[in-house]
Amino acid sequence: MTIKLFERNPSENLDAAFSIRRTVFIEGQNVPEEDDFDGLDEIATHILAINEEDKAVGTARFRVTEKHKDSTPKKIKLERFAVLEEYRGHKIGQKMVEFALQKIKEKEEYKTVEKIYLHAQLAAVSLYERCGFEKEGDVFEESGIMHYKMIYKL
Repeated sequence: MTIKLFERNPSENLDAAFSIRRTVFIEGQNVPEEDDFDGLDEIATHILAINEEDKAVGTARFRVTEKHKDSTPKKIKLERFAVLEEYRGHKIGQKMVEFALQKIKEKEEYKTVEKIYLHAQLAAVSLYERCGFEKEGDVFEESGIMHYKMIYKL
């Protein structure tokens, strides 16, 4: 399994990521298209999981959501984790979470980050817990699906 990181560039990678999100969220979970394609892809860093047959099977993104007064990143949100149904159960989601966290920790531009967080669908809470996230607050609804806010302990 290969996991790629790419940023903001319209490309076949971004097309593949969008196709996976459309299949998983819009078609599979009935998420409104405007909720998934929220206009923030241009400022996000994207992740793509590619299998041995060179097929894109999973995607995610992360983005800065708050900056310090000096314009350096303060908070980062991981989001849009999606794995095609036939490829679930092979730890692809976990590998993408670990990859995202590794890249955030490695990049000099993210050295000022104080908080990494996400909104986890209930079915994915245990995945994120295995990766070091902890639930914060009560369950809430987002796009018709119940979630928990989860925080990564830096």
